[in-house]
Amino acid sequence: MPATLGIRIIHYIKWLRLRDGGTVKSVLELCAGLARRGHEVYALSTDESGVPPAWREPSRDAVTPPEPGEARSVLLRLRDPLMELRGRSLDLATRDTLTQYLGRDALARAAALLRGADCLHIHGVWANSNHQLARLARRLGTPYVFSSHGMLDDWSMSQGGFKKRLHLALVGRRNLEGARAVHCTALAELEQARKHFPRGRGVVVPLLFDAAPYRDLPGPGPALEAYPALRDAPKRLLFLSRINHKKGLEVAIRALHALGGQEHAGTHLFIAGPSDPPEYAATLERLAHDLGLGARVHFLGMVTGREKLSLYQAADLFVLPTSQENFCFVLFEAIACGTPVVTTRGVDTWRELAEHCGAAVVDPTPRAFADAISRALSTPDPAARERARTHVLETMSPEATLSRFEAMYAGTPTEPAPG
Repeated sequence: MPATLGIRIIHYIKWLRLRDGGTVKSVLELCAGLARRGHEVYALSTDESGVPPAWREPSRDAVTPPEPGEARSVLLRLRDPLMELRGRSLDLATRDTLTQYLGRDALARAAALLRGADCLHIHGVWANSNHQLARLARRLGTPYVFSSHGMLDDWSMSQGGFKKRLHLALVGRRNLEGARAVHCTALAELEQARKHFPRGRGVVVPLLFDAAPYRDLPGPGPALEAYPALRDAPKRLLFLSRINHKKGLEVAIRALHALGGQEHAGTHLFIAGPSDPPEYAATLERLAHDLGLGARVHFLGMVTGREKLSLYQAADLFVLPTSQENFCFVLFEAIACGTPVVTTRGVDTWRELAEHCGAAVVDPTPRAFADAISRALSTPDPAARERARTHVLETMSPEATLSRFEAMYAGTPTEPAPG
């Protein structure tokens, strides 16, 4: 049973678009889990294209309470005078800019929900609209928490670092330190982030991972049927995520090239996910071609549902040479499907993955990945795979995690972060 019954929780994330990856997935699952536990949950965003249809408001004129067990999606209008001047639709926006903000009507709509709310949960650090709502909550006396989602990690802060430090100095630090908590998903994340809100309170709570779909797996058959190239590959490496430069796919492709040796000549790399930006996948295809790997590197596009689980099972090894990840759902998904993983310390949950799930955590270089891949393919350990899978299925309890979120909203986290 939940620790606190019937509280009103308001979530805000700028865009609820499934193409934006793991952060959106985590928000949707958290809202759904809290609603199932009897809370009144609202998911505010400026793009609700990824929300379940049952969450959407029956009328745009007024916000109606959610149905029992469901969250309510509330659409806020985003303004951008620069795009409006150019006659462009904000629906085309794909990144935060300094000129995007919530207009007066959107703030009034948010205020009506925040009055009397028990907590506002803001997802992300940099969007102007996040800080508009933090200021509004403070003015209304509504407690709020921030989830940094890895945005205060050292690597993230090194990207456009001057602008981010300026943002923190002008508005961000005050809002972070005024929060009931700054939520991090792992101790490694908090260790990097806390210097950016030194007078604030950091709390570690993992993201919600629903292990239920991984208890009854479909087997590799559906993936083998859907993607014939899998059938022709004696050994299969899998990457499944957004195809973005920070994910390290150049390293993965160069590691495949560095493997060498007759024993690895039949090793193929399968890349699943949307390209971000759209033209980036073509850059990777050219790299594979230039290295003579055009026939051994395959782009599968977006893969979801049971077919995605089958694809994990069809793989011999999951590789993610990333520069930075927060919780990183795909690694836990792969392990829950019985697939070993190779990744980097850029993943905030790397300690958990290495200590309890047998993950190989190495430097993000082609040589280090090639060596780790070679070891894993040459000495497969089915018993270790099953132990890792069992750990994920038995220890990542959604109900226990939801209880910790409830405690954070109430200001009494069950596991205070170390100082």
